[in-house]
Amino acid sequence: MGEVSFGPQRFGFGCMRLPMKDGEIDIEQTKEMVDYYLSHGFMYFDTAHGYHDGKSEPALKACLTSRYPRNRYLLTDKLTASFFKGSALKTRTA
Repeated sequence: MGEVSFGPQRFGFGCMRLPMKDGEIDIEQTKEMVDYYLSHGFMYFDTAHGYHDGKSEPALKACLTSRYPRNRYLLTDKLTASFFKGSALKTRTA
């Protein structure tokens, strides 16, 4: 299998601390940040289910995945321990 290159990935766009406005993630500012990041040749984004009390993933949908084709970014997502302790696991195994 050949090597896959995702370009210059010395930096990742972490979504643990996104800009806030009136107690919510500032979607417009986050879009500007995502656009700037991608326009400079980067494409690695990192989020997790627990970031911003579960609001990081929907914010990335609004700012990244609904606006750019899938080949423009590399996205990692993580589940927190609370995901496995809560009803999500019970629902999946039932």
